[in-house]
Amino acid sequence: MTAKARVLLLPLLVLGFLAAIVAVFYIRVSCAIDGRESFGDKHEWSILQSLEATHRETRISDLEFSERDGYHVACVPSTADGKRVWIMLDPHSPPFYKQLPHDSYSLSRQQYDQITATRHTTSTVEESLSSHVR
Repeated sequence: MTAKARVLLLPLLVLGFLAAIVAVFYIRVSCAIDGRESFGDKHEWSILQSLEATHRETRISDLEFSERDGYHVACVPSTADGKRVWIMLDPHSPPFYKQLPHDSYSLSRQQYDQITATRHTTSTVEESLSSHVR
């Protein structure tokens, strides 16, 4: 192979290598998986874990709302002892309902309406919240 041919071939090899990297990345990102253990899922759980750890000792008597990293979270009192139950209103990764801790809670119709009026809830979250209305 001549030096001129090698010079012409080198950019094509680099482009081919970059195309392969892009293809692998695209397949990895767009693969149809359930999302568990994905980066998005772990990030969403870490948001709830952070909020829960920060406010673990503080009791709650009514709804509270917060926003963290572009996610909207509602905090409701648990049925048993008024501890905080954190519910992500707009998760992007499966499972599409995230709550921490997994304590039981109940909502009045007014509280449910207040949460859904924020316009941040996904349909999955709304369905789950509606099952807690008493």
